[in-house]
Amino acid sequence: MSETGRQILSAAAVLGRSFDAETVRANSGRAEDETVAALEELSRRGLVRERNLDYDFCHEKLRGLVYAETSLARRAAEQARSVFANTEAMAHLRAALALGHPDPGLLHSEVGELQTLQGDYAGALASFEIAAASAGPEPLGHLEQRLGQVHHRRGEWVLAQAHLQAALDATPDADSAARARILADLSLATHSAGEPLRVADLARETLELAEMAGDLPALAQAHNLLGLLASASGNGREALLQLRASLALAEQVDDPGAQVAALNNLALTYRDSGEREMAIALTRRALDRCTVLGDRHREAALHNNLADLLHASSAPDEAMQHLKRAVALFAEVGAAQGPQPEIWKLVRW
Repeated sequence: MSETGRQILSAAAVLGRSFDAETVRANSGRAEDETVAALEELSRRGLVRERNLDYDFCHEKLRGLVYAETSLARRAAEQARSVFANTEAMAHLRAALALGHPDPGLLHSEVGELQTLQGDYAGALASFEIAAASAGPEPLGHLEQRLGQVHHRRGEWVLAQAHLQAALDATPDADSAARARILADLSLATHSAGEPLRVADLARETLELAEMAGDLPALAQAHNLLGLLASASGNGREALLQLRASLALAEQVDDPGAQVAALNNLALTYRDSGEREMAIALTRRALDRCTVLGDRHREAALHNNLADLLHASSAPDEAMQHLKRAVALFAEVGAAQGPQPEIWKLVRW
């Protein structure tokens, strides 16, 4: 069967035993002429039959089989993602797309999340843009935020800020938690772009919104940001207070990405105060979590940070092992786009 025919059949299976042409067209995301051609193909093959006002599966067991195949691929992907089996999850998501999952935009977004972790930033941008093209107003803010995050990882500060501002504009004022998380990302991008006065205002607004929403992940981000800013300004005591708060919140909600960020920034703060052994221990913890998470870019940065710490601690052999691993990972991240200096400069986030 053709790819379009398979997608129309899967969309119909989700709708139920009987379905009309317009509803299945809208559910599949296909054009009208594609839908008509696919329905004719399915009728010729004896899979569906045309009635007076709608269509029907020739047998309920066929509908059940198609629905189960499509749903199984998605469920397998979710299970793989839950244990950070990112390559396996990607394969299942692509299978669900090939089978004609009725919500391809959602799957493209999930593929983009995995591509981001794998360091395939060009692929991630393409996936998020495909998802955004078919998204309604509700998920658009989330997708603009993801686009901003990827541009930030590539060191494209202006593009990152533009997408994150678009994400804010697309997110209702009543959704304080979502706005707080977007503001945290915008603050970080603004900090990277070297705008200290604006960063301070954004950081305060981020914390206020996160506290108003009572959203623990947003609070973890806000405290991490404030800790990063305090450390950058030389206020180590305040940085430690904020980063410890961020780590505690990240552990409370079991957010490995936020844990890695807080641990890394804590390690760098201890390093700056001369407590090298504590910095090494915290960086090792961050690296362990990051390796499990599968975030290759940040894993590279942690290997690099640890190599510097070990070299300063007179452990050159182990330092060299981590440095080689860092170089290998940095070379893989964004490799399809050629050399990108900002990718290699990642230290804090």
